[in-house]
Amino acid sequence: MIDAIYHRMALDVAGRSMELLRKRHAYITANIANADTPGYKAKRFSFEKELQDVVYGTDELPLYVTHPMHIPSAPATLEDVKGRVDRVMFPVRNDENSVDIDKEMALLAENQLKYNAIAQAYSMQIGKLKYAITGR
Repeated sequence: MIDAIYHRMALDVAGRSMELLRKRHAYITANIANADTPGYKAKRFSFEKELQDVVYGTDELPLYVTHPMHIPSAPATLEDVKGRVDRVMFPVRNDENSVDIDKEMALLAENQLKYNAIAQAYSMQIGKLKYAITGR
């Protein structure tokens, strides 16, 4: 019975997603904070492709890593999903700042919605598990 309602992988993915969404939140708020800094280049944090590759696998051939200093082709576990940071190089203004405050605010709202949805799903899974254990 407990296996039917307890999806360990789903909880692990949700937890890791929430951690990475918090990290993205920090990058977005840093961009907003530096909106008036001349020469500042906005940063974008992405992790969805890496996470998808871990959960569903990848179509690429795996590389065989023979030395700890070799770079693996794709993350093998959820903990290996670190995300990547890209800089927005196209300046929006004459002072070479690439922060578009309207876009950043929209990204912040989108990120918050994703975080809230995952947190709610996580909470529901924990609630089901609690119900299975206690019966209430």
